[in-house]
Amino acid sequence: MPEAVTDPILIEIFGLNQHFLRAVQAAGSDGEVTTLTGVPAAKGVARGIARVLSNADELHRVQPGEVLVCESTSPNWTPAFAKIAACVCGGGTLSHAAIVGREYGVPTVTAVGLATVAISDGDEIEVDGTNGTVTVFRKADAQAKPAEVGS
Repeated sequence: MPEAVTDPILIEIFGLNQHFLRAVQAAGSDGEVTTLTGVPAAKGVARGIARVLSNADELHRVQPGEVLVCESTSPNWTPAFAKIAACVCGGGTLSHAAIVGREYGVPTVTAVGLATVAISDGDEIEVDGTNGTVTVFRKADAQAKPAEVGS
């Protein structure tokens, strides 16, 4: 793992910066992550239920007022910004999510490379797009999830 990332393309477009490197190191620890740090991309603070998506085909799952959590967005994700409370994703300050978040006035934190791992669908989270932090307040109820066969 590099000690520093200095390439502006890796930082601004892909969000590979010191926040990301620290998050990768923290993920290796046994402690549960409750606060993630990224890059503030669109100002504001919003709290809501996390909707973790892996692709645009899942956008129908997002309900008004929820927080979109994903690895990245592209133009076909744009309509979701009209109804979400906030966005958390990888990428940098020049990524699609950052630009659309600013245009729609949706608090957005980018360069949170492990967001889709540390945040579960249904978690209650707060996104601080001014300071670049994401806080998990309540984990989704594990009992509401179906048990694995044989467990």
